[in-house]
Amino acid sequence: MKKAALLLVLVTLAVPAFAQNSQLGILLGGSKRFFATKDNVQSDNWKLSNSVREVWYGYSLEPDTMLKIKVGEITAPLGDADADTPNVQKGRIEHLDLAIDYRFSETFGTTGIFAGAGLYKQRSGGTPDEGTDYGFSFGANADFPLSRRYGVIVEGTYHWVNYSYKPRFLTLTGGLRIKL
Repeated sequence: MKKAALLLVLVTLAVPAFAQNSQLGILLGGSKRFFATKDNVQSDNWKLSNSVREVWYGYSLEPDTMLKIKVGEITAPLGDADADTPNVQKGRIEHLDLAIDYRFSETFGTTGIFAGAGLYKQRSGGTPDEGTDYGFSFGANADFPLSRRYGVIVEGTYHWVNYSYKPRFLTLTGGLRIKL
């Protein structure tokens, strides 16, 4: 029964994806992790010292609304900085997000706001909280068309991940968009 339901969901999502206007994008950039303490959120400085790589596929649900499936990787300090014995190490978080992107027409192209939920998998050497959990992301983007098919994308995203120490990441990326 579970396999049949999964197949039905995949077919429902896949058929409109090929029948409508779809896009593919590649984004590269930097990230900043915010450390949560018992009192507030701390940030040393605004230097984006970590890397981000993302690939996304989206298709139009309506003329100004797009459903995006985004796969990415964020390298950043991982671990609980507020524990009795802090264990913060450099690692990576791989994520798979499903987001709704609302687009607004501008004279230079389009801008958009988006929000979604996803799965986040943490990998590092020795962090006790390795594993997969859910998270949320939201942000804004701009699309500067180079031609009818190609464009340059700039995007800022805030990620909130539900690990035991509740990490938050701000990512700023830029890349290429291709209309299929």
